[in-house]
Amino acid sequence: MTALEKYRKLEGPGLWAASEQDQRREVVVGFGDATLVISDSRSMIVLSHWSLPAVERVNPGKRPAIYRPEGGGGEVLELDDDWLIDALKVVQGALRPPRSILSRLRRPILAGLGALGVIATALILPPALQQHTAAVVPMAKRVELGEELRLDLMQSGARTCNSIYGAPALASLQRRLFQTPAQLVVMRGLPQDTPRIQHVMGRIFIIDARLLEEATSAEALGGALLIAAQRAAQEDPLRPLLRHAGLIATFRLLTSAELPASAMAGYGRALLRAPLALPDMEPLLERFARAEVSTRPLVDNPFALDPTLAQIGQTLRNADPLQGEPPATPLLTDGQWVSLLNICDG
Repeated sequence: MTALEKYRKLEGPGLWAASEQDQRREVVVGFGDATLVISDSRSMIVLSHWSLPAVERVNPGKRPAIYRPEGGGGEVLELDDDWLIDALKVVQGALRPPRSILSRLRRPILAGLGALGVIATALILPPALQQHTAAVVPMAKRVELGEELRLDLMQSGARTCNSIYGAPALASLQRRLFQTPAQLVVMRGLPQDTPRIQHVMGRIFIIDARLLEEATSAEALGGALLIAAQRAAQEDPLRPLLRHAGLIATFRLLTSAELPASAMAGYGRALLRAPLALPDMEPLLERFARAEVSTRPLVDNPFALDPTLAQIGQTLRNADPLQGEPPATPLLTDGQWVSLLNICDG
């Protein structure tokens, strides 16, 4: 058993702030896939992901322990839980060697030494540079890019929906569907003709608010989310962004961990209008089984919550892991479902 697997279910309290000037708030801290996951202690909405190898303790030997993410722009985390502090030290020790290629290249000396070789690769075989860059960008940076994509959509007139009861219902749906932390965001006014669920980056899923009007149940909406998650697993969502950004921007992300804002402009709109790939059925059905969700509410929904259902609907129905039986526990209670349907009214 690896150190990360040993502490995967460990959670503990902490205090977090987005910058040193902000007031610290109570959070729950846990471990994801090579990330430290920071969630609001009340709603359990994920506030931030920190790459575990890049977490730095700024006051060794003192309590409470103060941590910052390397290059994290001012975020700060305060821990006073012995179990959590010791677990973080053990997991970091297991993950740090060897250091990631990205963290090494970010250091000025090695960045200068490797620049000529990387430029030559970019000129000869651009896909190789994109593949290499996507392989080394950590989850914390992907979450940051996902938020920038959401802001890019807001520049097109889209708005994020939120309400006092809808947000906790959305967080409950996320916890039931996904084994690793994810962020579900409902937006209205998206620049697309056909509403859909789109994974953008960093496990951020954007739900077109029009789908809430068309979904007949939480299970139908949950099924559409599982299809979106399977698509994200089939192709690294960073690769299309790098193709859109171009070689110079990709090289800058590789060497400095920054992607110019101009390289991302308009990508959110292009992503929502790109054709959707057919999901691989075997791993998709495994997702339904793990989440204990029947495929039939999605297939039987009067409106197509996913544009590819016309092609895969019959296969989903025939291979329903629950054989049409309701799950032991519904995805959401009736009250939570009503709160989620009204999330844009808050």
